Amino acid sequence: MAMAQSDLPPPPPKSKVYYAIDGSALSEGNRANPRTVQRMVDSLICNLAQKPTVAQAWAKYVTPSDVVGIKVSASGQATSGTHPEVVDAIARGLIESGVPARNIIVWDRNIDDLLAAGFRKDNPLYILQGIDPQNGYDQDAQVSAPVLGKLIWGDSQFGKRDGSRISDRLSNGDQLSSRSFFAKVLSKSVTKVINVPAMTDSFMTGINGGIVNMTVFNLDNWRRFGQASMDGGSYLAEVYADELVKDKVALTMMDALVIQYAGGPMPNPNFAVNNFTIFASTDVIAIDATAVRLIDELRKGSKLPSIKPACAWIESGAQLGLGQFSETRTELLRVGVEALR
Repeated sequence: MAMAQSDLPPPPPKSKVYYAIDGSALSEGNRANPRTVQRMVDSLICNLAQKPTVAQAWAKYVTPSDVVGIKVSASGQATSGTHPEVVDAIARGLIESGVPARNIIVWDRNIDDLLAAGFRKDNPLYILQGIDPQNGYDQDAQVSAPVLGKLIWGDSQFGKRDGSRISDRLSNGDQLSSRSFFAKVLSKSVTKVINVPAMTDSFMTGINGGIVNMTVFNLDNWRRFGQASMDGGSYLAEVYADELVKDKVALTMMDALVIQYAGGPMPNPNFAVNNFTIFASTDVIAIDATAVRLIDELRKGSKLPSIKPACAWIESGAQLGLGQFSETRTELLRVGVEALR
């Protein structure tokens, strides 16, 4: 017996992706303008949280007792990585809401990339750190997936052959493993995360967006997930769905002041264009799907192939309940950039 139209459950509400755009966000030499960026970030968080002040807005997502991690994407360095000015603006808002600077950690995998992107170890707004290849991964926070990866230096189990299975070795003596471990900064240090990727493509995963920023760059033995993504695998979404990741991420604020649409995630100025925009949403799938559409539009203009086949994990994430994938189920809402302080 067919269900009556009125018996069908209502569709979930549309996901809201807010964006702020201002042509003065980048100044001469493509450096971010701190005052403009601060206004953009403040306006975004107030609209996202539906609160009248910056302090009240950030307080919707974090408390003064939280250790707040700001996970950035520094692999694009100063060309297309997360801009330090965006992170400074977020940190100021967190401090205004009551989070002490000593409880704010800005991190990415590689400290050299962070420094090359313009982040400073002596910034008074936060603690800056990379992931120590030797001791930075949590052996009690494991990710298993039925895809093998070749261990190299920088993976926590590299060279540790005691008890390893024959199936975990190649005939030439290399190690294979189906295990990865989360970074300790994520598993042990932070209680909440503000996810701040940059809008770039990736030869490994299609885009280097919100899901990738919280998974690939927080794991050792990560290369296997990149190859699986190029083959249409859904593992990245499954890793993000782990409570260690999903339950800690309060929101995603994507830095699209510059979009790099090819050659990523490493810096390539030949494919980087100024976009003067920052996005924010509590739906990481919606914000990543928006990034795919924008990057693909730029690639099409340069007669480059679509990145969508390598981004099947985004639609898989929607099926896992992580957010909305369809453009028709996403509202893009522009906010003003008036001063709120």
